[in-house]
Amino acid sequence: MASVAFCGVAFASSASAQQASTEVGELVVTGSRIQRPNLEASQPLLVISSERIEAKGQTNLADALNDSPSSGIPVNPIGDQGSFGTGRNYVNLLNLGTNRTLTLVNGRRFVGSNAASLFTGAGAGGQVDLNSIPTGLVNRTERVFGTGGAVYGSDAIGGVVNIITKTRYEGLEVNGQFGLSEYGDAEEYRTRVIGGMSFLDDRLNLMGSYEYNRTEALAFTDRSVTNRQIAFANNPLNTGPNDLIAGAILIQNRRFPETTAGGLPARTGGSALSGILTIADPNSPGGRIAAQFDRTGNLVPYQTGVFYQASVASGGDGLNLAKLSSLRSPVDRHVASGFATFDVTPKVRLKAEAFASRVEAVEPFNQPIYNVSIFGGASAALRMSTSNPFLSAQAKAAILAQPTALPADTASAGDRIFFLNRASSDIGNNKTEAEGDVYRGVLVAEGEFDLFGRAMNWDVSANRGQSRGSFSSPNIVQSRFLLAIDAVQDSSGAIVCRDLTARANGCAPLNLFGEGAPSKAALDYVGVQFQAEYQIDQTVYQANFGGSLFDLPAGALGFNVGYEYRQEESDFQPNEPMRTGVGRSAAIAALSGEFETTEFYGELSAPLFGGDFTFLGMQGLEVEGAYRYIDNSLAGEDEAWSYGVRWKPVNDLTIRGTQSKSFRAPAITEVFLPRSPSFTSATDPCDSRNINSGPNPTARKANCAAAFTALGLPANFSLISNIQNFTVEGATSGNPDLENEIADQWTLGFIYQPSFIPKLALTFDYVNVKLTKAIVNFNLTSILSTCYDSNAYPSAVCNRFQRGDAASGVQAGQILGRGAAPGVPGPLSGFVNAGFSNFQGFTVGLDWNLELATIRGFDRFGGGDPGTLDLNLDLYSVREQETSVNGFGTDLNRDVGEIGNAEWQWKLESAYTRGPFSAIWTFNYIGESKFNNDFTLETRTPLTVDAYMRHDLVFSYDFAEMIGTPMGLKNMRARLAVENLTDQPPPYGTTGLGVYDVIGRYYKLGVTARF
Repeated sequence: MASVAFCGVAFASSASAQQASTEVGELVVTGSRIQRPNLEASQPLLVISSERIEAKGQTNLADALNDSPSSGIPVNPIGDQGSFGTGRNYVNLLNLGTNRTLTLVNGRRFVGSNAASLFTGAGAGGQVDLNSIPTGLVNRTERVFGTGGAVYGSDAIGGVVNIITKTRYEGLEVNGQFGLSEYGDAEEYRTRVIGGMSFLDDRLNLMGSYEYNRTEALAFTDRSVTNRQIAFANNPLNTGPNDLIAGAILIQNRRFPETTAGGLPARTGGSALSGILTIADPNSPGGRIAAQFDRTGNLVPYQTGVFYQASVASGGDGLNLAKLSSLRSPVDRHVASGFATFDVTPKVRLKAEAFASRVEAVEPFNQPIYNVSIFGGASAALRMSTSNPFLSAQAKAAILAQPTALPADTASAGDRIFFLNRASSDIGNNKTEAEGDVYRGVLVAEGEFDLFGRAMNWDVSANRGQSRGSFSSPNIVQSRFLLAIDAVQDSSGAIVCRDLTARANGCAPLNLFGEGAPSKAALDYVGVQFQAEYQIDQTVYQANFGGSLFDLPAGALGFNVGYEYRQEESDFQPNEPMRTGVGRSAAIAALSGEFETTEFYGELSAPLFGGDFTFLGMQGLEVEGAYRYIDNSLAGEDEAWSYGVRWKPVNDLTIRGTQSKSFRAPAITEVFLPRSPSFTSATDPCDSRNINSGPNPTARKANCAAAFTALGLPANFSLISNIQNFTVEGATSGNPDLENEIADQWTLGFIYQPSFIPKLALTFDYVNVKLTKAIVNFNLTSILSTCYDSNAYPSAVCNRFQRGDAASGVQAGQILGRGAAPGVPGPLSGFVNAGFSNFQGFTVGLDWNLELATIRGFDRFGGGDPGTLDLNLDLYSVREQETSVNGFGTDLNRDVGEIGNAEWQWKLESAYTRGPFSAIWTFNYIGESKFNNDFTLETRTPLTVDAYMRHDLVFSYDFAEMIGTPMGLKNMRARLAVENLTDQPPPYGTTGLGVYDVIGRYYKLGVTARF
């Protein structure tokens, strides 16, 4: 049972290659449109068979693709979700970005599901949601790395994923599977039906599938690795930048000490914990202790924990963010597909493909609406008076009895002013619900004919897809919130809103003293439902003509020429509350845009040596080339090209290589985004934890000192920048003048199949990608780095943000958001062709199909049939992975060896099969990784996390021989999969989201019956 094949030649032990070769006479290998007699390819090609997906009980193609070490950190339902991307599943080859991986189905484009918004959690582009593609009729999945633009067009920067479906199917298959974690949660359900039948003397074949898949939710509190809330915090033992004492250390039980869900009363709107109001300490007669509101509205003791810095304490009663964070968002999928093939003549066929899916997802936990002293604007601490009638008698008396009297409330004699810090998870929890439908239909006519004695082939196709859906979440109307918290008693003693007009319009007073205190009437008054709808339309017309031109000594000169017209339209429509920004979030602008592209392409493949035409050191040599002309209505004219070579110096060894130029066209979001408010966080170079690091530490420190001096602050001002943990409001916009991203790519490798070891193949491929003119949203981190890490300070880019001066109190030195002070617009960002990315790495593959009976002595076991053993090694090593957003390199981010980009990763899969029984053991290894390459022993400890090892085990058995063939049963295979057999958690210091397994030991039990 083969699982994964590293292909460059036809390989007998690859189940996928065997199956494919029996279904069609010639193959079109991903990375080329020229028909070939086998799975030969010049570029690195990784094939995952449907048998492997089925055997491991993988219910989503994303799981199978992300199982490979060369797949980068994906966008998936694990962890924090984008506001308009909940539950999505996008693959990320070589970690170059999900929008730089092209996903095809049967060599044709599939409509994307990435809404035209900045807040999807993924880069702008046409990413295909793999939730929308069924697993049932998939034959194999092929991946090509570091090439593809000349053959397929835009987006093939990291590579191409091509999902190839079966061409014919007869019979009926029913599949059911249930999954459950070691902890009794994270349930998963899958049911699937596949059917097919041939008619008209096998000229017509109809086949289809339907599958339902559901995964249940997990919270951070459901797993110890996330519930323990590990975070870096300022080291209290640190004395300076040169003391060899780390500036930051890891702590556990991180809490947000400035606030709670029930509320903290404070003397001022400042952030110092010393300003929290106190009550008599019940455990220390005569002593005082900080106070918080309990669920009854009374003041009770508050433990601040061990304070390290703003928003970070260890332990205590502060806000526990684990309770407000989703570990896995539940996804509900209905996916159907249908295929028809009709042989009009023996050499002319009509085909049709249809896909339909419904995906629903929820991000069940999310951060709430804040009113906290360390924030500004509408999220700052709330000014309150002891005259508020919602205050309990106990709480009012305690506030009035402060040892140092609070400021008097001039509007109410005898009352005092205080401030309330509250994380209002009982008002607006921002829980996002998403639903999406995808429809796609393809009509194809194809055939073969002879022209002047040469074999020719052709196809024409029309491809129409639509993705549409909505996202919704609860929020508040800020103006109503302010009216509702201003409560008084009327003449009857009832608590009402102070403002008479608001009262007449239905204002219900809002009680904020204690978690759960708000009434339903108040929640209905202040609440609002945010909703955004999106629609993406894709239309593609394509024609191909190919075959052989003439014979060369080693074979025919193959060619293919083609034409493609593609139109993409995207529409994103927030409802009125979102567009007008009535809540705490930035106003979300509507966006509509479209583009069309007309493209012509061609390929040649020339076998120069091989077959009967060989000599010493030249058993085979084939060269190939491809060219594509592009005329994009937004980015204008461009070209892509590639050439490659396969050389066999001896029969056992093939050396292969490619050189190519690929591109990514600007996405609709990047071009058409109107100037829109945005909330942003950033890494601040002038933060005291960062000021001595970065690409140019000397310049950074000097420039920050100059900035502080200009603000009226000391040159050595020690800034703890809030922007690193919390967002401020700014603005961003699209750019109609964007050009294509350009990638220069090359690959070099070999395939070694020693004739003296049957069915063994070794592969090696080195991949190099240099991406220039990268389209980047020039975000605040890049702006700040460009400003402070430059030798020419201040530059124009420094005008894109403002800091608070010495007179601004708690905002001194802080990055100011929109409205934080009169005339402050907030940070300004936008899309530009500025960045670059460099990638280098290699893959090593081993495939060995070993018939155990061929090993001396083994034929004595199992009655002469000891079974077969398939070994597959997939090793991936990153040698260079660096990105600069500003294009100057001053913000160069070197990711090699960091978490998610370990220098060494590998997977060893061993499959044993004998008769109806099979077992698969998979061992995954991720090498030791760094938190950040910029960290030093002076700035952080620890610097690394340990290597990670995970074991999976699958057993399956075909019971058909035991139960016979009732109702035409052909086979019935049951399987038990145990993922993460040793229940290995992520390395200490990281939650491991998107990199390591966070679910823990997981059991899957499934049955597949074929009739």
